[in-house]
Amino acid sequence: MTLLAACSSHDADYNRVEVPEKEAAAQAAIEQAAAQNGAATTARTGVPIAKGTPNAARDRAFPTEFLGYWGAGDNDCELANTEATGRLNIDADTIRFYESRARVQRIDRRSQQELAVDLRFSGDGPGVYAREVYRLDAGGTVLVRTSSTVTQRYRRC
Repeated sequence: MTLLAACSSHDADYNRVEVPEKEAAAQAAIEQAAAQNGAATTARTGVPIAKGTPNAARDRAFPTEFLGYWGAGDNDCELANTEATGRLNIDADTIRFYESRARVQRIDRRSQQELAVDLRFSGDGPGVYAREVYRLDAGGTVLVRTSSTVTQRYRRC
């Protein structure tokens, strides 16, 4: 009988669920967007995300959708092909080419699909600085890289 009395506390609230603050804020944003724009539109366009506080590391990091291996030619996506001269690998703040590497100095996001990137190249000679534009096409499966002298198209590996 004592055990039963201990379990029937008047303070228990079984309908209350503890939700972390960030998850609760995200759910509230979803509900607000659905109320304003309709559920179908919100599902199609997504929920506006508040822009993060700027900092040096974030200003030099490629967005996730740009990361990974990209190949200019058919054989460039075969990772075992060590002679793939048209392959590039985009990491958070570095781009690796066949014979060189470029370190991101600054990224200006022009749109969700386009970035203007200030790079410092290194390789055989002294560091060279350049500004290039990186744009995603075809639903993120094609990367268009435009420098001052050439435009190159890559496909996602």
